[in-house]
Amino acid sequence: MNLPDLGVGLIHQPGLEPLLEAGHDLLDVVEVEPQTFWSRTDSGYRQRTETMALLERMPQRKLVHGVGFPVGGTHPPDPAALGPFADTIRRLSAPWCSEHLSFNRVDDGGRELSTLFLLPPVQSPASAELAAANIRAVQRLLPVPFAFETGVNYVRPQAGELSDGAFFARVAERANCGILLDLHNLWCNERNGRQPVLDVLAELPLDRVWEVHLAGGQELDGYWLDAHSGPVPEALMDLAAEVVPALPAVRALIFEMVPEQLTSGRVALPELLTQLERMREIWALRARDVRPAAAPGRPAAPPGTIELPGPGEWEIALAGAAAGREMPGDLAGTLRADPGVGVIRRVVDQVRAGRVVDGLRYTYRLVVLTRGEERFLELLDSFRRATGPELLSADEVAAFGAYLLEHAPDVPHLADTVALELAALRARADGTDQTVRVGVDPLALLAALGAGRPPPPLAPGDYRTVIQPS
Repeated sequence: MNLPDLGVGLIHQPGLEPLLEAGHDLLDVVEVEPQTFWSRTDSGYRQRTETMALLERMPQRKLVHGVGFPVGGTHPPDPAALGPFADTIRRLSAPWCSEHLSFNRVDDGGRELSTLFLLPPVQSPASAELAAANIRAVQRLLPVPFAFETGVNYVRPQAGELSDGAFFARVAERANCGILLDLHNLWCNERNGRQPVLDVLAELPLDRVWEVHLAGGQELDGYWLDAHSGPVPEALMDLAAEVVPALPAVRALIFEMVPEQLTSGRVALPELLTQLERMREIWALRARDVRPAAAPGRPAAPPGTIELPGPGEWEIALAGAAAGREMPGDLAGTLRADPGVGVIRRVVDQVRAGRVVDGLRYTYRLVVLTRGEERFLELLDSFRRATGPELLSADEVAAFGAYLLEHAPDVPHLADTVALELAALRARADGTDQTVRVGVDPLALLAALGAGRPPPPLAPGDYRTVIQPS
């Protein structure tokens, strides 16, 4: 595959601009995650035009990396998403694109449900063939070559599964595609009891690795999480220095970090610049063709000697266990008892809580100020157990707003507060003014909540408020 040599890069997210600016001479490429600036429409998805214009003005080369429509499950990527995904690729002149070898949607009795978390497929020959077919179908609709990302997997290996490396290799060869080698994901997997990184590499077709990801993480319940929370650990940097020279076709080395680490001050800008300098040193070592020695692997049952669940059966059982749902069957029970699945469940609950509190800040304050924190947490927990997560944050926030209106009618001014906040979300997502009608003075209501006070007695009225994009 004749792909251009891009160099060292950074995932683009709002909030990382200081790092982009301060490290402009250290960054050759920016990797864009287009779904992070999409909103849903009746016919599909809409991109924010101002974000696309900003990206087009950046001097670095661009890559496009999907984060919402993975290729590893029985639900292939949403055709409505592939149009704007391909448009982003063309507008940014990306030489290749990528997505995760995971699944995030399941069919539950005819209803399609989001898992929110990118979950791992069962590593069987049938699952590998399914993923390869998905990739071939996606590749036909995209203007550039496609690579799948090697995913993080907190689930214990199942008896009879293909090893991590053998599964990735089988998918890549059947699909005739590239590999995005996420070293932090594989490092997490090894730390959490799965196949050692160097054993994975020993089974991969390394000439298919076009890109490498590095990131930081954190501990939770004895597991190392792919949280993108801070700088790359030194041990992982050392591993990258060993691995990158063994990759004959690698074309980009990308750092991933959530912007809150920088905007909150938990990570200092000089530390990140020093890391980028180290990444450039590692990048200079590439294509030395020095293959790292694999560690002695643990013996595994030969594939096919133990019957594995079908891809769809696995997806339903794992998604249900990750959501904390009681489901029948031995597989569901095994997965519910897996501590790694418990970690996934905690992370999903935390993400969902963060979404609704961030999206409905005034509503959260209203409930807490008038009914108490415990009441809000009860409502949040009952919402999470009664409804599945949504793929897009805005949809999750809207669903929680509707749930509150139905289940907390005793909260004063709830309908008006929810209406104002949801209108603000629509204005930001669509980039258009939103007119909302409320029954009390919106300025007085929001001023009290913004100051952390319960709303004072407010005279009823008919107020029409225009909310502009912020």
